[in-house]
Amino acid sequence: MATLHLHTPWASDITLVPNHFLDEHMLQANGEFVKIYLYLLRCAPDSLPSLSLLADKMSCTERDILRAVRYWEKEGLLKLGLDDEKKISDISFIYPKSPTAGDLQPAAPVPPKTQPEEKTAPTPVPVPAPSQPENKLSADRVRKLKENEEIVQLLYIAEQYLGRTLTFTDTNKLLYFYEELKFDAELIEYLIEYCVSKDHRSIRYIERVALSWAEQGISTVTAAKEEARQYSQTYFTIFKALGIQNRNPVKAEIEMMDRWMQEWGFTMDLIQEACRRTVMQTGSGSFPYTDSILQKWHTDKVRHLVDLEATDARHRAKTASAVQKGKKKKAGTAPNRFNDYPHRDYDFDQIKRSMFEQ
Repeated sequence: MATLHLHTPWASDITLVPNHFLDEHMLQANGEFVKIYLYLLRCAPDSLPSLSLLADKMSCTERDILRAVRYWEKEGLLKLGLDDEKKISDISFIYPKSPTAGDLQPAAPVPPKTQPEEKTAPTPVPVPAPSQPENKLSADRVRKLKENEEIVQLLYIAEQYLGRTLTFTDTNKLLYFYEELKFDAELIEYLIEYCVSKDHRSIRYIERVALSWAEQGISTVTAAKEEARQYSQTYFTIFKALGIQNRNPVKAEIEMMDRWMQEWGFTMDLIQEACRRTVMQTGSGSFPYTDSILQKWHTDKVRHLVDLEATDARHRAKTASAVQKGKKKKAGTAPNRFNDYPHRDYDFDQIKRSMFEQ
């Protein structure tokens, strides 16, 4: 494999790790991916003999290296360059966003070291990675908010719910909800409680819920509880259609129901019809069986009950065709050769009498 060139926008005498990587990417990433990212950052700007030698040095496989760099490319932190054989020849680190307080200032890009006779690949131009809605709070405003007793109490409660010390990003997001989304401290506290009750402690998930509430005009705890109550009612409507009683849905069932309603966009009447067919076929409320029905309908682009008529008609025609083929095959089956001989009839009583008369 050709020499691998590494490019970084930071100085080469020390290894600088952006706070954005630590706060937004490291905690959710695979540990091996983090190790590979950090070691590549340590080697840049420089050249490596090949990915295979790098894999040997890190006691992993070349495929592990490729999976890691592809992952960080999708995260918007690396840009990969390919040679004429479509193999990775350049890895450029991308500064994720405009630096905030405490982040590292990028230095001018340093060109890679190359042999004089080799053709130097052009250095890819760093581009900003997609980011969440920008936090417009100034450092001075953040400092003043942190002096507010209500905010101090809110941050303490958030740490108790989340079970960890708040990061810089966690704190900024919560202040963003307070200042920009106009959520009061009570609503933010309920927001965190609601997300944790669903076993979601990621600040990204909490932010998605907060933005959803803001879009719906939810600005009080009462309104948020009503929205949660109506949404929970749909779960128990599905439970009733499956004949399930006297228990709450578990996490896997909630994920399935959310997929049916949110990702696939099925209406309640379609979901109830799938539940009815599940009970008729299996005699029980099987979530996996209902999920398989709805997955097929999603593939067939079924959106309304009337769409089922055409889908069911095709299924009946296909079944009838298969039955007809089976009958023809059975009719054409050759007779069993082991039974193709004249049978003899024996009188066993007469045989016994003959034996005793002798």
